[in-house]
Amino acid sequence: MSACNAERAPGRRRSQPRLAAFGLALLCLVAAAPLAAHYVKLDGALVEKGRLTVGLALAGAPFSYRRDGALQGFEVAVAEAAAAAHGLELRLLRMPRGELTEALAAGRVDAIATLALPEDPAELRRLPYLVTGDHMMVLKGNPFRIEGPDDLAGRTVSVTSGSSAERYAHAISDAQVAAGRDPMHIHSLPDQRFTHFPVSMGHAAAFFVQTRSAVANSLDPQSRSRLVPGAFQPRREVGFALKADNDKLFHALEHALAAMVATGKYQTLLERYALPADISAFR
Repeated sequence: MSACNAERAPGRRRSQPRLAAFGLALLCLVAAAPLAAHYVKLDGALVEKGRLTVGLALAGAPFSYRRDGALQGFEVAVAEAAAAAHGLELRLLRMPRGELTEALAAGRVDAIATLALPEDPAELRRLPYLVTGDHMMVLKGNPFRIEGPDDLAGRTVSVTSGSSAERYAHAISDAQVAAGRDPMHIHSLPDQRFTHFPVSMGHAAAFFVQTRSAVANSLDPQSRSRLVPGAFQPRREVGFALKADNDKLFHALEHALAAMVATGKYQTLLERYALPADISAFR
């Protein structure tokens, strides 16, 4: 069965039908007309002719960070690929996250990267390339042999008080009780910087944190913890955001992302930056 005619199997992201339809439709478009689909005329759609200007607030390694004076990371690579797909030069403007939407509204940038923002800018059009949420973390040696949420029945875990990760942990515990197993013992700590301590000291089996911290901890050679693949609660799509009326640029970036997925470049970038498959926007 071809990908264009295949039905998407039901899964944990049933709340994202628009994203699935977007990816499937564009993959079919690229496959049917690779040359025509690759280019969109951008006359009058850019701040500067021949250049894609993207506003970026650093989200930390491996997403976006500065090393040796240069901006690097997955978000930077995606922006570079999107610009190259249309023969454009890329200009990245690093700024505080509080200035991103202002810069877009003022016409200083063509698009912004939303990963560093605390919430989605509702008035803008969005093109997601990642999904973020909450993850379960264990010691790298996994002494408690935790392979998934079901292994946490009756175990002690730690969370940050008031966070979405805390709600995720309670949802898992409630599911354990509903299945006739013991609830988890959930310890809420006042600040995220303390949340890993019970696990690092061997007193708890797991802790729960959001995507940026979970990925950074897993990749840090000095860290004692790693995320558990598949134990993920998606919360939000992140990627490019641009003005609602900029149809030309929206479709240009849309085609560029579709081409990245269709050619395997998107998957290559996920692997290059060691990002977990759970947070791909195109699963």
